[in-house]
Amino acid sequence: MRARGLIAVAVALALVGGGCGGDDAVDVPGADSATPVVVDSDGAFDDLKAIAYLLQRPDVDVRALTFSGTGIAHCPAAAENASAVLERIGAPDIPVACGRGEPLSGDNAALDAWRTAADTLGGVELPEPRPLADTDAPGLLAETVTGSDDEVVLVALGPLTNVAEALADDPSVAEGIRMVYLMGGAVDAGGNVLYANPDAEFNIWADPEAAAALFAADVPLTLVPLDATNAVPVTPYYYDAVAAHRDDSAVSAFLGDYLEATPLREALYQWDELAAVIATDESVATFEDRTLAVVTEGGTDAGATVEDPAGRPVRVAVAADREAFEARFYQAVLGEPEPDVSAWEPDAAVSSDGAGCTYDGLDPLPPDALLQIRNDGTDVMAVASGTVAEGTTAADVADFDTSGSTGVPLWWRAGATILVPVGARDVWPVAGRPDLTILCQTADGEVTHLAGPFPA
Repeated sequence: MRARGLIAVAVALALVGGGCGGDDAVDVPGADSATPVVVDSDGAFDDLKAIAYLLQRPDVDVRALTFSGTGIAHCPAAAENASAVLERIGAPDIPVACGRGEPLSGDNAALDAWRTAADTLGGVELPEPRPLADTDAPGLLAETVTGSDDEVVLVALGPLTNVAEALADDPSVAEGIRMVYLMGGAVDAGGNVLYANPDAEFNIWADPEAAAALFAADVPLTLVPLDATNAVPVTPYYYDAVAAHRDDSAVSAFLGDYLEATPLREALYQWDELAAVIATDESVATFEDRTLAVVTEGGTDAGATVEDPAGRPVRVAVAADREAFEARFYQAVLGEPEPDVSAWEPDAAVSSDGAGCTYDGLDPLPPDALLQIRNDGTDVMAVASGTVAEGTTAADVADFDTSGSTGVPLWWRAGATILVPVGARDVWPVAGRPDLTILCQTADGEVTHLAGPFPA
């Protein structure tokens, strides 16, 4: 069967935004060897989780938090939220500053719904924020780096607007940076800006000129792209672990409140959390040296990270060890390397090799089912749950199949749709029921019926 409506629906519903588990306790160096760190972010929730992780590490000395308004949250909301979170969790009095709200060039932007959700943090109760720094974000970043006796590690979790401005205003900043750990880019994996540029990753796409400026700077750079973060999806195990330890600390209580306020579980990965963990322990990832460049021309077509002989050598995290990552993340944010929750097991698996989709699992799906989704094709795939309208026949399906329509079939009642980038390993919770139908679509329009009622 051939149709195009599922991917169209999925683009409208797609989310960009942070599961965990782990078994072995991890030795963490003491505060005597604390590394000075500056975190540059755009205020998305995965950024805040990454910051919480770094704040709990005794071997990390977070010197400043800088926020841009060019990514998910606006400024000053991003900085004020972070400052209020610092107050709520009893973190040290770290200077926080906000930068500009427009990229260096172009007008690539996140969807309004994402920005509103980030600005409000889902309505989670927060105290009054601490006062922000007197200087702007590029200025705070520069003065923190140049004023440090030791080289600073920069953990960059959003668009690179602040970083590019700091380097342009004061080139000596580059001399004080030991390493930039950048969550950004998609090298061999597909992108995640599926509503605008499916070849691009959001942080690079939102301000390509700023990313290109960092790539051109003489600073050591470790890229943590989607190639690695696709190995660490959010799973229900994360939600269960936070719930089980919600009363253990101020950090776990905040995480629990947020997850309760915004129970979105589809298409989420631990993007920034992985970058933060890699910045403290590179053993959780596998690295390769690549020569890369950022595409800066073409409006929404800009923002892709491509291999280019004329580019710069970049150290790239090409894979991640999920169990090792989760063990380190848990120990920090929950204080529990072995959370007291049951391991999750998927009820069904959906996979694509690009030519079509296959399904292995229960039919019909049980209540609160888990789908393990794997995309080994060369383009985005969509998996949709919903129902088929009563009275729909095989002829109705065939008529739509041959109509050439790019819309949603009149006989399809969509429930939820997830877009799965190339290389992704996603876990999707589904409220299963006997009348639920699961469909899968590959980029060439081929739709496969996986489970549930469907006209023969």
